[in-house]
Amino acid sequence: MYPGPALAAALRATTLETARTPGRYDALVIGGGAAGGLSALSLTEAGLRVLVLEAGAIRSPLRSFSRRLTRGLTRRILGPAALAALDRRRHKIQTQCYAWPFASEAFVDDLDCPYVTPPDRPFVWLRARQLGGRWVIPGHGRQQYRLGSNDLAPPDGLSLPWPLQMGELDPWYAAVERRLGIAGRRDNLPWLPDSELSSVIEPTAAESALQRSITARWPSAHPVLRRLSAPFDFLEAAAKTGRLLIRPGAIAREIEVGRSGRVSGVIWIDQRTHTEQRASAPLVFLCASALESTRLLLLSRSSQNSEGLGATSGVLGRCLMDHVWVQMRGKGPTLPAGSLPEHRHYLYLPRFDARNSPAPVEGRGFGVQVLQISAGEEGSRFVVDSFAEMLPRPENRVTLDAKRRDAWGIPVLHIDCRHGDAELAQAREQVLALRELAEVAGVELTQIDKAPRPPGMAIHECGTARMGSDPTSSVLDPNNECWEARGLYVTDSACFPSQGTQNPTLTILALTARACDHALRAAPAS
Repeated sequence: MYPGPALAAALRATTLETARTPGRYDALVIGGGAAGGLSALSLTEAGLRVLVLEAGAIRSPLRSFSRRLTRGLTRRILGPAALAALDRRRHKIQTQCYAWPFASEAFVDDLDCPYVTPPDRPFVWLRARQLGGRWVIPGHGRQQYRLGSNDLAPPDGLSLPWPLQMGELDPWYAAVERRLGIAGRRDNLPWLPDSELSSVIEPTAAESALQRSITARWPSAHPVLRRLSAPFDFLEAAAKTGRLLIRPGAIAREIEVGRSGRVSGVIWIDQRTHTEQRASAPLVFLCASALESTRLLLLSRSSQNSEGLGATSGVLGRCLMDHVWVQMRGKGPTLPAGSLPEHRHYLYLPRFDARNSPAPVEGRGFGVQVLQISAGEEGSRFVVDSFAEMLPRPENRVTLDAKRRDAWGIPVLHIDCRHGDAELAQAREQVLALRELAEVAGVELTQIDKAPRPPGMAIHECGTARMGSDPTSSVLDPNNECWEARGLYVTDSACFPSQGTQNPTLTILALTARACDHALRAAPAS
């Protein structure tokens, strides 16, 4: 993402001297993605001076053009296979992402930013270090769905309930939805709470035809139009307040906590000067992405615990989740007249596991996201993704590796995560459902997963620093504030006690807005 005029001015104003000078800002935000951007905007709008520490470096349009030109020439001269081989030399993990071919510069260098997994339990950690994070990567679905009451308080007892009262998150969902400008429809479904919409959309002829086919086959299925929004440029809006400072290339290494148990600042490595720096503030929002945030908590120490902030609970680093992802692709029928080539048609099928049941069913189930693209006289192309919930099991965890360091000398994560028997059984049901859906939609399959993709591939990783009502079983309190470091808030998906089947971004943003409100109200008493 290239900065707008206000953000560009804030970047120019944030010299190294400015960033490390105490008293120049009231709050620190670690990470410039969706959660970090909203944190910065909420706090600056309330009158606070905020410094954002973003690990990614700023890309210039000229450098990006030069990179694309070089890659294009390499592909033309040496061929696609040679280009792919060159990419894999330094990006063995990141090249597995769907967006790599058209957004390669957004991703980390795997040699500079390694991690470790057991040989028989791969985890694909796809990481973007840039303004806007993964949310602004081209091709991101940008679907926005709320979690329902059963998601926040699962009735099966297989995970802790979220520490929220019924409906407590609704006003924060609504506030975020108004900012984003959600386009969709009100569907009145028990599994998918309605959103506050900025515009109501009508189904295309292709979407209507597919909806009719699905409901004719499964009267209990509820195919709905996707609820979409473009990424909101939170950082540009925050910069317009005149109270934003932002330092790119700032890699956080440790969160400092005073003897009183209150956060006091952040130690970070400056990529430009290769020096260790310190930024001091009584309020810190940690929004670096689930695993990066937990890595930083593990790296940080306090007088209460030498094993990391929140480690006293025994759950720091545990209960890692990522959606159980199964995909099919295929060739579909020619779309109705008026469908433009490459026009995209979207449907979402919440709780498609209950398609044959007229009454609510138990269990966590799965949803299905359908993308149909018109290909003119050649018919249409289907890309269909099914996401199911991974249970928050303590054996799925991250720890600091005792030997490996990244390019900046910081210990890396050891990630140990696998699908359990329940997830594998659920995946078999997802495969069966996708085959049935292909038959109903008249799709000739060209690819379908026989088993779920490795954990991490869904790019919806959650957990490892969960929120809760009891410090003995959670890292964060009900307001996303760290029990062991007051003034430190973690609002990315690391805080999730469980996952649901919906995309996590909208819930991350709602929790962030709510936590900012709490921090601002608590500030005078701190």
